Amino acid sequence: MTTTNIAFVLNPASGARRRRNIPLLIHRFFPHREGVCVTLYHTKSIDDATVAAKEFADKGYDLVVAVGGDGTVNAVAQALVNTNTALGIVPTGSGNGLARHLRIPMNPCKALALIAAAKTRRVDYGLMNGTPFFCTAGVGFDALIGNKFAKSSSRGFGSYLWQILREIISYKAEEYDLTIDGKTIRRKAFLITFANASQWGNNACIAPSASVLDGMLDVVVLSEYPLYRAPEFSIRLFTRRLDKFRHIEIFRCAAAAVDRAHSGYAHYDGEPSYTGLHIDVQLVQGALKVAAGD
Repeated sequence: MTTTNIAFVLNPASGARRRRNIPLLIHRFFPHREGVCVTLYHTKSIDDATVAAKEFADKGYDLVVAVGGDGTVNAVAQALVNTNTALGIVPTGSGNGLARHLRIPMNPCKALALIAAAKTRRVDYGLMNGTPFFCTAGVGFDALIGNKFAKSSSRGFGSYLWQILREIISYKAEEYDLTIDGKTIRRKAFLITFANASQWGNNACIAPSASVLDGMLDVVVLSEYPLYRAPEFSIRLFTRRLDKFRHIEIFRCAAAAVDRAHSGYAHYDGEPSYTGLHIDVQLVQGALKVAAGD
């Protein structure tokens, strides 16, 4: 009989309250029986999650499940691209952008039931200056907020919203040269998002039509807009109608580049990073196997 090997990579710092009973739930859905081997691994850091996931993939595990938020999912997924080991997700983070896009339930029991059903498909991922992202990456205001949120001692959507309200009044749009399909355009933008999937997290859909299956990135440019239009922006963001906002442009491509006058923050699936003046972005098609719904 063929044995199915499943590893769960758990981030102790992500959603501690929701994660508390997950080891018990795992053993309920994957009881000790012939043909199924389950391993639980508790991470010490984000980098540790990548190292552990790679070791499981090298050993030929069928599935490595990230139990955590977007940072944990990114860290585990990085190790699984271009392998036959599938990524599973039990979302316990603040945003859970990729999980929501893939329609993975936020309820741990339902997420585990989906994993147990063992339906897999191959999806795309992106690279920004060589760093993988699976949901969204970008520069501008959202990258600044990602950095502020990462340094905050408070987690959750309320803390994220507070960071936005603190910064939005004083934030100034920047000049960017954006190159798509060999054509360069200049925009004074509030942010530029490269979307493999549709949302930042918490059902905030920055690119309503983006798909992880189409071999394309949606490049979303939000130009400077009057502050009184912020409520309209927010409503459209959470109702999947942002593409109708008058200050939004969306381009579709497999590769793009951004040049800016000053170095600054970027983000990869919400995780902040400080980058230089030139940024290259490209899509890698069908390179990640995931356990997700239909």
